[in-house]
Amino acid sequence: MSSKHDLVADQSRHKGEPEPEHAPEPEATLNSIHVVADGDDFTSRAYEPWLFETMLKELTEKELGVGFIYSVLDLFAERHGLTDAVVVLVHESFGTQMFRLGGQPITPEIAAKLGSEPGVYCEPDMVPAVECDAIRTACQLSLSLHLARFSAAHDPLTNIANRRSFDEALDVAAARSSRYGWAFTLVLVDLNNFKAVNDRSGHEFGDNLLRQFGFALRQAVRQGDVAARVGGDEFAVILANAEGHESSGFTERLRGHLTSVGNMVEFTIGTSTSPRDSTDPAELLRIADGRLYEKKGSRSS
Repeated sequence: MSSKHDLVADQSRHKGEPEPEHAPEPEATLNSIHVVADGDDFTSRAYEPWLFETMLKELTEKELGVGFIYSVLDLFAERHGLTDAVVVLVHESFGTQMFRLGGQPITPEIAAKLGSEPGVYCEPDMVPAVECDAIRTACQLSLSLHLARFSAAHDPLTNIANRRSFDEALDVAAARSSRYGWAFTLVLVDLNNFKAVNDRSGHEFGDNLLRQFGFALRQAVRQGDVAARVGGDEFAVILANAEGHESSGFTERLRGHLTSVGNMVEFTIGTSTSPRDSTDPAELLRIADGRLYEKKGSRSS
């Protein structure tokens, strides 16, 4: 990879194939940005209705999101016989995002060559500019909707689930527990003396402490568990398929991850287990909250 306009070598000709009489095709490259030229539009003969027809079909099977982007790239490459393709997108909150055909990794070399300018990069470089621009627009919309859904479901400071997502997950877990007897344990986590630390060290320090705690919480849960920030310094976890005693293992894992990043914040937990304690979400929260503050009271006395 020697230059931005020589990222991929020329495609080899088949042996015995006669040389064309017309001028040779442009050099194959993975970094030719396609933009809509003056006079082009989505009704031109070069464009065809393929893209919209294909996207409508894909939307019957997938919702707009990252999976949709990869699906469209696969169909785009199949249609034009591409050996590689990358779409570069820019989001105001998440910066430059790159997606490569087949979910292949974006190497540092490719990222450096492509830069941050939005566009569709093809190998070989043979796709009408108007179709490439339509692909980029569709993928940009899909990414924006995907990130909007993520933001709506996650706490912006810690990037774990927010209160709304947690309430929905608790309702689902409780309904399944009531119907099938599937056990789970609800863990409420409260940071000790966080307000005093925040007042003494400042909000920036406090925010960083919460970020670290959220990250440690995410590391401590297992696949299938749910970790959420449900208040300022209040967190909650749903431990799936747990009868209650598993909460001690979760607590030890959490302390270990906090210690590994030098975060010595202390916390108190309160738990309740379904269906043993209740299968009603509000009652499970009430029980866990009562046990949490009972522990806090015994510590302060």
